[in-house]
Amino acid sequence: MFGSRGKYELPLHEEFGFTIARRGYDRDQVDAYITQLRGDSPPAGVVGFELVRRGYERGRVDEVITRLRREAGLGR
Repeated sequence: MFGSRGKYELPLHEEFGFTIARRGYDRDQVDAYITQLRGDSPPAGVVGFELVRRGYERGRVDEVITRLRREAGLGR
């Protein structure tokens, strides 16, 4: 799991099974948020991502973020 990319070896879309949708969440925004969420100072508050063409499928991203926020002790 660890490697030359740092703490996490797989790209986030592979690690969490994100698929590309016709209209979905902006991939760069999601990747940055999850990276921050798993870091030393997770973001607080409600998150929102732009809807873009060929973004991550929204339902899967919502599931993953909910789980990661719970694991980080941030609630929903």
